[in-house]
Amino acid sequence: MKHIKFIHAADLHLDSPFVGLKHMPTDLFEVIRESTFLAFFRIVSYAIKEKVDFILLSGDLYDEEDRSLKAQLKLKSEFEKLDKAGIDVYVIHGNHDHMSGKWLEVEWPQNVHVFSSKMVEMKKFTKKGLPLAYIYGYSYPTRSVVENISNQYIKNDNSSVYHIGMLHGSIEGNKEHDVYCPFKISELVSKGFDYWALGHIHKRQILHHSNPLIAYPGNIQGRHRKEAGEKGFYIVEMNGLDIRTEFVSTEEVIWEEVEVSIEGINNITELLRRCERVMFEIKERNKSTCLTIVLTGMDRFSSTVHAQGMEEDIVDILNEQENTQDHFIWVVKLINKTIQPRENNPKLDAFLTDLHKTVENYTSFDEVIQPLAKHPTFRQYLEKFTLEEQKQLLKEAEQLLHRELLQNSGSK
Repeated sequence: MKHIKFIHAADLHLDSPFVGLKHMPTDLFEVIRESTFLAFFRIVSYAIKEKVDFILLSGDLYDEEDRSLKAQLKLKSEFEKLDKAGIDVYVIHGNHDHMSGKWLEVEWPQNVHVFSSKMVEMKKFTKKGLPLAYIYGYSYPTRSVVENISNQYIKNDNSSVYHIGMLHGSIEGNKEHDVYCPFKISELVSKGFDYWALGHIHKRQILHHSNPLIAYPGNIQGRHRKEAGEKGFYIVEMNGLDIRTEFVSTEEVIWEEVEVSIEGINNITELLRRCERVMFEIKERNKSTCLTIVLTGMDRFSSTVHAQGMEEDIVDILNEQENTQDHFIWVVKLINKTIQPRENNPKLDAFLTDLHKTVENYTSFDEVIQPLAKHPTFRQYLEKFTLEEQKQLLKEAEQLLHRELLQNSGSK
């Protein structure tokens, strides 16, 4: 089998609205609003520069089922650049950009190959008239595809080409994300493919390292604080049985989370200076950053930080001077995990241990929010929480109870 080189990317979420950041200064928000497009432009530029054979886009090219015209036209423009460079693009659609949405139809250039939403189909990649790879894929017909469709991926008998599967889904039993097109790693391995180009999970990870290589590249641009760190794509080279991958970052704005201890601090000025030092170090990396600061430590100064409105005031002060000169750093959230010192209290320790076990053992989010679920106003919001957000809410509730118990205990 001949050498091929391709890009595996997924979860572009073009034109993501970044709803929670609209309070930012207009010039900063404009950078963030365009970040998904800029990240994809980097993929295209890299593909042309490195003369890759083709690009795989494994679902969720758009952020919503009703694809914005802006996103479609920008995507078309970039696809046309790839067409002029002789680079093919293979596309599957996922739960966010499924085929039942409503949008204005756009005609794609001839190098774009979109997989069917009726069944898994196979498309041939040829070079100079010779087939080099068989690529298999499936687009979501609707938003929620919960059945395992891996059994529809059937390898063609041709052993002289590479066999690549494209699948937008998650491992069966995954409790951290909404599960769509669930699969077992063993099922994908048994198909005899050379590479599985996965999408849907926004965290970069390799599930199986060889024969076949099974990979999630993650999304190309972080959109909130839970999508921290570098984001991008895999460049994949295949030469017979030798398969190599390299991660290439694309994010325009990076999301970071840092801890700042309050221990040894006597007043709010010292706390601000400690935070500003951390921000200065991050700004020296020359990358626009949306920053979450987590205050930690056990100190009597904790009572000052917990005063009503204090967290919002600290964020406002830290963001006061920020602008878009070169690269910005913007504090999007301050999380207060500080606690006050307390005397040894075995009964309280035992209760806090039981509290943690209770939260960990909850099997149903509905059980936790049952009183709120009866209220019509709350109900319309509760239904929108993802599994990951549900776990985070439970954790934050536990931390709040933990802190209140400690503070009340220390005041007696």
